Amino acid sequence: MAAEPTDTKAWWRTVRPDREILFLAPTVTSVKRLLDIAGLFHGDLRIESSFTVPPNALGRGTEAMLAGLGLPVVPWRQAADRHYDLAVSANLSGIGEVDAPVALVSHGASRNSLAVPRGRGSIPVPARVQGFTRSALIQRGMLVPAAILLGHERELDMLAQECPEALPVASVVGDPCYDRLIANRRLRGRYRAALGLGAGQKLVVATSTWRGNCLFASSPHVIEKLVELLDLPGYRVVLLLHPNIYAAHSEYQVRAWWAHALRRGLVLARAEEDWQPFLLAADYIIGDHGSVTLYGAAAGVPVLLGAFPDADVHPDSGAAALGALAPRTVDSIGMREQLKQAEEQYDPAALASAAALISSEPGSFARLTRRALYGMLGLGQPAAPAALPDAAPPPSLRELAARGIPSAPQVRPHRARAQADSLAQAQAQAQAQAQARTQARARARRAVVR
Repeated sequence: MAAEPTDTKAWWRTVRPDREILFLAPTVTSVKRLLDIAGLFHGDLRIESSFTVPPNALGRGTEAMLAGLGLPVVPWRQAADRHYDLAVSANLSGIGEVDAPVALVSHGASRNSLAVPRGRGSIPVPARVQGFTRSALIQRGMLVPAAILLGHERELDMLAQECPEALPVASVVGDPCYDRLIANRRLRGRYRAALGLGAGQKLVVATSTWRGNCLFASSPHVIEKLVELLDLPGYRVVLLLHPNIYAAHSEYQVRAWWAHALRRGLVLARAEEDWQPFLLAADYIIGDHGSVTLYGAAAGVPVLLGAFPDADVHPDSGAAALGALAPRTVDSIGMREQLKQAEEQYDPAALASAAALISSEPGSFARLTRRALYGMLGLGQPAAPAALPDAAPPPSLRELAARGIPSAPQVRPHRARAQADSLAQAQAQAQAQAQARTQARARARRAVVR
């Protein structure tokens, strides 16, 4: 990818900002969170923002997403070799390699997951909170982040257990997705209309996080049961997968695995698409211990759990609270009956209380985050309210379904013949060259003998 000019004093630049911000975006998931934060600087000509992609095993698709959004991308090595006034990251990758004060934010619904020991050895160590890894926060004897922005005050206790040295730079600012979901519930009709849903249709949204204990990997039979709903009138089913699944296996492979379901009408959202409108348009949500399922508890509809590895979930998290409340799918009865049961058992206040563990500063993420980051930049804030934009309407279900599965490239007959002739010629030429080399070596040996 071509690099954008980064020297703010270069003669060819029209605007010379007072401050430069670098957003570290190693994965598609982190891009989505960083876009919310980058928007807080819109309209301020004193600030220029760039993105970079630190190396990450799950980075597939990140650069393509940034390019598709028209965002300025600086090659990683170039970004790591120069100074910025602020670096913002929603991932631990590369935070110790940039020359800038680092603000670290969460990329999901708070810290719900535990890093459960799965290796070989003699004695297992206690599970750690993901995202608070001490070896990543403290490098070469120095605390790397200059600020850690948290969603809920209970995360302060988690951080104190994992890395107490980081507490002085930690503060609670809330969660952008939670704030937007609550604010955008009024737009439910708009999102349903954009998806093309009729008045009597029911939208079931299945969502899966990643790794082997997620819904997608551990309970594919639940998704199969959802696909059977498509044989009934009035049901539509959308599958939202964590971007890391696509990064690890590719969109082609995921669609190939579920080609039979896609042909029956299952709709598969892409990694880069915004999942929030789907939750807001849903009539039912079926998920696991991932962040999107917990966010779904704030959408105001019944939530069911198709997979839930209790041992991998922090006991004080919102996910654990949801796991104690939401009904779990069973194999013995059909999915339509299970949805009816979930609707009868649905307790809006109870689910809302679980979702509330995402943020202890509801409605305040934009205001508190902008204040914190402008303070790090040493600049006064704009004299305008800090706000998050509404979630954009999604593509229609018809458009999403039309993507189907990637087909193998088709070779036309005349092109196939031409390619075969060309291959035959190349093989004949290679054989002639090999024969010539053999003959040359034989002549050389005879000359030596003489």
